[in-house]
Amino acid sequence: MGYLIRGRIPDEKSNPLNRLLIVAYRPLLDIVLRAPKLTLLASAVILVISLWPLQHIGGEFMPRLDEGDLLYMPSALPGLSAGKAGELLQQTDRLIKTVPEVASVYGKAGRAETATDPAPMEMFETTIQFKPREQWRPGMTQDKLVEELDRIVKVPGLANIWVPPIRNRIDMLATGIKSPVGVKVAGTDLATIDRLTGEIERAEGRSRRQQRAG
Repeated sequence: MGYLIRGRIPDEKSNPLNRLLIVAYRPLLDIVLRAPKLTLLASAVILVISLWPLQHIGGEFMPRLDEGDLLYMPSALPGLSAGKAGELLQQTDRLIKTVPEVASVYGKAGRAETATDPAPMEMFETTIQFKPREQWRPGMTQDKLVEELDRIVKVPGLANIWVPPIRNRIDMLATGIKSPVGVKVAGTDLATIDRLTGEIERAEGRSRRQQRAG
């Protein structure tokens, strides 16, 4: 505005677009001022009618997208050495590559050589590229692939997370963590934290088994 609005400011009505908008706006304004109660009643009716579709929107506006690729972002225990991180990364990459639908696997541990990526050493980020759909096994879907990958990649000390890349970035921006929902465990000592974490993991395992059975 500071760059465009300068010099002699013309009158509002000298602009043909403004005159058109005023001509279209003034009758509506006159109707509203003549019938304020009817206007408020119509607004209330529109609000009530809009409640029904709002209840069916769901929890998020962005639908689930098939992005083609997949991110494997497990979390290891704090204090992981660089050598052990590289060993675990290679191990998980080899396990992922055993799935026939996987075309390539590229992973990193820790952060890149930039201050904009403050990832700790125990944070892995593996990009999985799949083969074209016509080369997949009959009846295979991405959900089934995720279940198979989660079943194959079982490494002690790693908590698996499988998420599409764009979806992951949106979740990280919205929540600050790698998934839409997280559980923060607090305790007075490490033994209490370990016990609570184990109870949460067992409850999550039961929930997943019930979802598969249902």
